[in-house]
Amino acid sequence: MEINQQKLAAINRLALISLLLLFVLGGGLVWDRFTMQSDPFDKQQQVFYCGVASRQPGNYSEEGQALFQAKCQKCHLLDRPMTGPALAGVRNRWADTASLYLWIKDSQAFLKTGDKYANELFEFYNHSLMPAYPELSDEDIAHILQYIENY
Repeated sequence: MEINQQKLAAINRLALISLLLLFVLGGGLVWDRFTMQSDPFDKQQQVFYCGVASRQPGNYSEEGQALFQAKCQKCHLLDRPMTGPALAGVRNRWADTASLYLWIKDSQAFLKTGDKYANELFEFYNHSLMPAYPELSDEDIAHILQYIENY
């Protein structure tokens, strides 16, 4: 059986073009994913976005890291929004620490207080409720926040 050289060359060109197209499109998607960030000057998002915090090696809570990974990391990144807001600088976005702690322990109950920031956050993230974490002590939350602030 003889192979038609013209058909083989055409198939090779088609395969090469398809592969090149996949590399270009795939590279574009990867590049977009790594460069995707919210505009920090966008007034609507300014309240919910903050840049990357600088890490001070050795100056973070290991307990906080473990708690962050177990409780927060599914929905939050430190440097950019995900399902929830970026957490770098989170303490500075709340009127007081007590409100932040109450939000973490039970966001649904805290929304009923009418807190302006909490309700704006709830609206901005399409009514997504953060799970309640009543099992977290104030000390646990302090460790998480220490980890976030010093990462």
